[in-house]
Amino acid sequence: MGIFDRRPRRGSAPEPEAPQTASSPDAAALETLRRRLEETEGVPLGRVASHDLTGDAREIADRINTRLDKLAAAEKEQIQFIADVSHELRTPLTVLRGSLEVALEEERTAEEYRDAIGDALLEVRHLTRISQNLLFLTRGESGRVTLSFANLDLGRFAAETVKDIEPLADDRGLSLTVSVPDRPVYVFADSGRLQQVLHNLLENALRYTESGGTVGVRIESTPGEARMIVSDTGVGIPADDLPYVFERFFRSKASRRVNPGGSGLGLSIVRWIVDAHKGRVTAESEVGKGSTFTVALPVI
Repeated sequence: MGIFDRRPRRGSAPEPEAPQTASSPDAAALETLRRRLEETEGVPLGRVASHDLTGDAREIADRINTRLDKLAAAEKEQIQFIADVSHELRTPLTVLRGSLEVALEEERTAEEYRDAIGDALLEVRHLTRISQNLLFLTRGESGRVTLSFANLDLGRFAAETVKDIEPLADDRGLSLTVSVPDRPVYVFADSGRLQQVLHNLLENALRYTESGGTVGVRIESTPGEARMIVSDTGVGIPADDLPYVFERFFRSKASRRVNPGGSGLGLSIVRWIVDAHKGRVTAESEVGKGSTFTVALPVI
């Protein structure tokens, strides 16, 4: 064996590979990445330029940028959430303060004091509803809401829930109907949360339908899927607003005119509960003709 033969001798350990030097392409790219990371230290969510990197450096930079993009999106959502909460709380707090200040400005009759306290109590209830809905959504999205699943006859469930809502429909001069199949339609669901879904959908339908209109609940069954459909003959939702109706705090201009006291959280809760049941919820609407919300759930 010659002195320039690099093959290991029999019985000897192989020589370790020489480490890459700074002149190799990968090492140069990693050094470039290191410098760019140092340059962006003052910009916590600043992306790292990766278009001219190669090898491991390019992969690392792309992964860093993906994480940064997710963090930036989360921060933007949090900022928007805080702004939305502030906006929704401002109106009831302003009304509450105004009612109490007017009541204290001068001596009033007992009836006037009762009216002022009654107005204030309405706003307190509104604030309570907003805080409860926000707490539910926050707990749900962080995995702290426990669902109790059991076999549920969706048709019977819908008929019983509609019966609970009938007095509210009668008070508003609305016709409330329910249509269910002759045979049971079973789903695996949390009946309490599903009741919350149907209540929210029905209350919305009743709220945005004028006296003399109709609100209906229909249960349908297809292979592998059950559908709970809530329709109304109300004011409808503009086509441009439909993609956003399940977003937290979203309310169209028309809905704000009809019901200025709403919070814009009911449909967000509906979507979360339906998603937790491995289902889906969709909305269809036409301005002046009404809306239809369909909840699709897997059948047993």
